[in-house]
Amino acid sequence: MPNFQLHALPSYGDHMTIEDFVEAVKEYGFVNDDGTGRYATAREESNIAAVPSEIREKGPLPGWTHVMWYNK
Repeated sequence: MPNFQLHALPSYGDHMTIEDFVEAVKEYGFVNDDGTGRYATAREESNIAAVPSEIREKGPLPGWTHVMWYNK
C-alpha cells in the first residue's frame, strides 16, 4: 500500500488483534457507524482505514496484525 504512515499507538481507543477484530466484525460487533478503525501492528498505528463492511465482504488487508478502534 503506497504512502502509508505509522505512528505510535495513542493512550485511548481499543487496540486488538486482527483475529479478534475480524471475529467481532463478522458478528456485527463493529459496524461502520460505530466509529473508526485503523490497521496497526503490535506497537504502531497506520493511517489505513479498517472499515467493518469492507472486512466483512473481502476480509482484512494482508500483513496487518492488529487494529486500533475508536468508538464515536
